[in-house]
Amino acid sequence: MRKLILLTLALLISSTSIFAVKNNGIIQGKVIEKESMKALPYATVSITDTDNKIITGTITSEDGSFKIANLQNGVVNIKVSFIGFRDTTLSVKIEDLSTTKDIGTILLSADILNLKSVVVTAKVPVIEQKLDKLVMNVSEAVTTQGSNALEILRKAPGVSIDPSGNILLNGSPVQVWIDGRPSNLSGQELESLLSGTDGSTIDKIEIISHPSARYDAEGGGGIINIKTKKNFSKGLNGSVRSSYNSAYDQMFYHAADGSLNLNYRTDKSNTSITYSPRYNEHFEKITTLTDMGSARVLEGYTDMSLNIMNHGIRVSNDFFINKTNIFGFIVNGLVSDVKSFTRPGSGNKFLINNINTEITNSEIEGDENFDFINTNLNYSKSFRNSQELTLNADYGYYDITKFNAQENLFYDNNNVEIRDPQRFRSNSSQYINIYSFKADYEFTILKKYRMESGLKWARSITDNDMLREDKLNNTWTKNQILSSVFKYNEDISAAYVSAARQLNPKISIKAGLRIEITQAQGDWISADTLTTKSYIDLFPTLFIGYNPNKNLRLGLSYTLRVKRPNFRQLNPFRIYLDALSSVEGNPDLDPQYNNQITLSLGFKQYFNISIAGQYTNNAIIQNPYFNTQTGEKMIIWDNFGKQNFTGLGLSVTEYPITKWLNLNSNIFLAHLTNSSGDYKENSFFTQGFISTTFLLPLNYKVELIGTYQSGLPYGYFKVRPTGDITIGIKKGFLDNRGNASLTFSDVLNTQNTRISLNNGPINSYSLDNNQKTQKITITLSFRFGQSKASKARKVGELEEGSRVGTSN
Repeated sequence: MRKLILLTLALLISSTSIFAVKNNGIIQGKVIEKESMKALPYATVSITDTDNKIITGTITSEDGSFKIANLQNGVVNIKVSFIGFRDTTLSVKIEDLSTTKDIGTILLSADILNLKSVVVTAKVPVIEQKLDKLVMNVSEAVTTQGSNALEILRKAPGVSIDPSGNILLNGSPVQVWIDGRPSNLSGQELESLLSGTDGSTIDKIEIISHPSARYDAEGGGGIINIKTKKNFSKGLNGSVRSSYNSAYDQMFYHAADGSLNLNYRTDKSNTSITYSPRYNEHFEKITTLTDMGSARVLEGYTDMSLNIMNHGIRVSNDFFINKTNIFGFIVNGLVSDVKSFTRPGSGNKFLINNINTEITNSEIEGDENFDFINTNLNYSKSFRNSQELTLNADYGYYDITKFNAQENLFYDNNNVEIRDPQRFRSNSSQYINIYSFKADYEFTILKKYRMESGLKWARSITDNDMLREDKLNNTWTKNQILSSVFKYNEDISAAYVSAARQLNPKISIKAGLRIEITQAQGDWISADTLTTKSYIDLFPTLFIGYNPNKNLRLGLSYTLRVKRPNFRQLNPFRIYLDALSSVEGNPDLDPQYNNQITLSLGFKQYFNISIAGQYTNNAIIQNPYFNTQTGEKMIIWDNFGKQNFTGLGLSVTEYPITKWLNLNSNIFLAHLTNSSGDYKENSFFTQGFISTTFLLPLNYKVELIGTYQSGLPYGYFKVRPTGDITIGIKKGFLDNRGNASLTFSDVLNTQNTRISLNNGPINSYSLDNNQKTQKITITLSFRFGQSKASKARKVGELEEGSRVGTSN
């Protein structure tokens, strides 16, 4: 946090000089800690005239150096300050504007008398607008104390979470990264990871709606990077967290999760270990209605119980070879087991003229294992003049197996069996190996342009096998048509370059270009079908920032992004959800492309407004196919025509209405257009989140949260409105090192997923999914040791892992 405080002070100093006459005088130097003779980064350097009026200022870089330009002829005073050190002031005379005046080394001595009693009163703003991202400083937010990562994300500007646990930014799915590394998770696995992450370990959240050329072009909605707290404090520190929740639906469903975070630092290394277990008893009630015309209707009902057990672990270590060389490794893994079974009453009813003609009772059980391990080796080298080289080598292995068994019994309206039972089972396996190497280099040219450049190569190898067996004449027999073998290989090579420049104290600009070459081959062995794709893409990025004063900030950004189909969407296996419903992948899927442009306005540290447009071609969606005689439906992943939206986003972050009441709010309004061939659907979309936090005596907090999402088109489907209300109370203890909370989620039990379809070969189709969202949760957390922020490293970035997919 020290760096952020000093950076803010330097910016405040700099803002007083925006009306100065432009000159060419340059002063440079270096600040050193006298006792250790080590460079002192982030020290404040201020320039004043002989009347002690502030002219300009800056902060020192990582190597303690600084450079200040645009100075006039004459005598100026240079004041160097740093928390815990004595201020140093010297006078310098500028005579020759054509040369750079090097004042050499400035030594700062520790202020022994005041070091123990120093109190830092400067406050880092909760929201900071960077040129290419928006930063939420979680450690400075009052209402996030005692929360987990999922709860904190909901309060970030423009961020929302749908009922399935997917993270959205301005209505679009995003990739979630942790410390510059993709989490490689989505849905329940990602929700498990975030809900088990103690909020006290989070330093800031970077909202990168338009990633620069440095990042992979993969992902349509941008990136949310959760940066955890690093520290310089030697010895052991960390945190522990546990949570329990319960919900009732004919019986009690229990869930518990926890996390243990440990960090140990010495002069030569820094080691971090995180372990996050989770157990969750979950349920879903799915009701479907298919109107096939001619008074023929199919009613479906699935009452599914699920038991989920996850174990997540992350181990990382940085070895400080010397002041300019760091070598590190990261190991990140997850073991997940999901067991599911239907409760009595699940099945279908086929009605003609409102009379039951056939009743199907279904028993379904499943067992899915999702295990992965990602490893990373990284090396960073710092050079003079703020140059830095970063190398990353990654390997990821994913082992996904799934067993499914069904028994369907068929009766007439008098409960008499009318045909033989249908029994089948399937065993599927998916093994994925991902290799990646990346090199990034940052440097400055012509003393004006901050450059980034890099190369990357990644290879993904998947091996998929499914055995489908039917029970015929009391014997399990292989189904040759539905059994399948599919192999998929993909290579992506990329290069990028970007340049940033501060044109003047008010205006900054950054532009970049990335090229990606993709070569892919899908071999559907059982169908004797080979699919090959090869394409070259250019991805431009542009960012313009304008800060007319310290309270107002404007930004304009444009990016072109790509979303390649994940490996499960490419897999042509047919997975049955019930007797008459299945999902199937498509090896011939093409990537979708998103053009995004955003104009943003920020006022003070509380308010942000954005006007955004996103234009998507070849959108990847689920396309429904119906049998008009039986009502059987097959959902196949397919490319849609275009999905476009133009929207307005409004966010309020940590706004103090009074001393005891804070407000957080995100509202997104958009006009959506879906079109493919002759099909076209227009609609308006509203998404809202509001949180009010009451700060009470004795360190209590009461929080009231409301969310709402209006209906919207999704391909050929329409998603119906949904919303919820949540109430929570939190209590801090032991000088806020400990926190306890009690939360009642979805008070009105309204957070249900509802979709409908009113075109195609049938009259209509609807689905209602009622999940375990109404629950009571108790959480305890405690952190120990001391912490002091340190520099984050740009290492461990295996973007391809985010395409594994964790659900159909």
